[in-house]
Amino acid sequence: MTWNIHKNNPFRQVLDNGLVIIVQENHAIPAISISGFVKAGGMYDSQPPAPFDKGDEQAGCADFVANMLTRGTKNRTWQQIAEETESVGASIGVGCGMDAASFSARSLSKDFALALDILSDVLRNPTFPEEEIQKHRNQMLSSFKSWDDNPAQVGEKELRVSIYPSGHPYHRRLQGYEETISKFGRYNLLDFHRRYYRPEATILAVVGDIDANEAIAKIRELFGDWRSVVDPPAAFVIPPVEMREASKKIVSMMDKSQVEIFLGHKGISRTNPDFYAVDLMNRILGGSAGLGRLFNYVRDVQGLAYGVWSSFSAGIGEGPFIATAGVNPQNVEQAIQSILNEISRLRNDGITEQELADAKEMLIGNFSLSMETSSGIANVLLTSEMFELGLDYPKRHEQIYRAITKEQVEQAAREYLHPEKCSLVIAGPYTELGSRK
Repeated sequence: MTWNIHKNNPFRQVLDNGLVIIVQENHAIPAISISGFVKAGGMYDSQPPAPFDKGDEQAGCADFVANMLTRGTKNRTWQQIAEETESVGASIGVGCGMDAASFSARSLSKDFALALDILSDVLRNPTFPEEEIQKHRNQMLSSFKSWDDNPAQVGEKELRVSIYPSGHPYHRRLQGYEETISKFGRYNLLDFHRRYYRPEATILAVVGDIDANEAIAKIRELFGDWRSVVDPPAAFVIPPVEMREASKKIVSMMDKSQVEIFLGHKGISRTNPDFYAVDLMNRILGGSAGLGRLFNYVRDVQGLAYGVWSSFSAGIGEGPFIATAGVNPQNVEQAIQSILNEISRLRNDGITEQELADAKEMLIGNFSLSMETSSGIANVLLTSEMFELGLDYPKRHEQIYRAITKEQVEQAAREYLHPEKCSLVIAGPYTELGSRK
């Protein structure tokens, strides 16, 4: 594995203010990758002052904040941020997921101090200029119109609504909706930032051509005096979800040429002890483009779909299991039944030893490839810290998957696949009477 190239183990240190630092030396090339998570993702749109059952009314706030961080700080305009990073060939980025906000910086080793300084400024001192707020709002409103005209975007959005109750973080769209982001003002963004961008909620990983002690010292210099100005928010736990009964929704978009089918139900969290067996099971079902039973039978053998695959989105909460396909309008009913048949066949009849061996090789190989770059190593270390997998997780990864048995995967299929409970969303040129003529 690529991990063995990097002789030193990761260094982990927690600053007095609670910020977690992870450093992995990798002297293959004179460059450094900085990555991190802040517990300020979309799930926190539900936090006080937005009660859990009112979270949908605040949808998009976390994402809006994350996307505004590079648009001006107390020390730099957005133009200065861009000019300083570009002048040394570096990059700075901030994004948002449902579980956490993410940030990253890439630079040559000699420019590490500058990249870290800009990143510290962006995370700690955003000013949310009114002009930039309106620019981003307009960009998002334009994106919403585009997404609402895209059957794949519409289908997934409606499936989440079918699987999760109103107010649940996974029920809503991460980026919010026209009616929510239209109400956000500078105060809302500043308030969210003050409450959730906190040192004790932050994990920062550095991987690359730098001495670990030097990296930690520089991080302490730029982040060590970071203090929260408000009391910490109450602990937030995504509540477990009851498995809902099967449902069906059709979103007719008659000007489109292709129908998008979405089938799904609640899945598992990343910390579920059965995660690895479920991961292997999903790979066998359809977890990789061009591979798996769904692709082989629904697409190649029966010719019912242009593309078809499945996923278990395991995060802090119980993310969804989704099987999706793009199909000709004339094949909708057959494709739906074929997908359900394959899910049932895997659940009821099990798998072969060869399927399990192939799935293991694919997962282990993909993981090794993800560790080829400093940014890939950083992301694995961040995930290991966030889900308390241990910093030795990269070394244990192969052993964990090798140890999973055929019986464990089949048990996971019986426990976590429920074709009779799948909610169905059909988006595209289709109505209750069938496809367009």
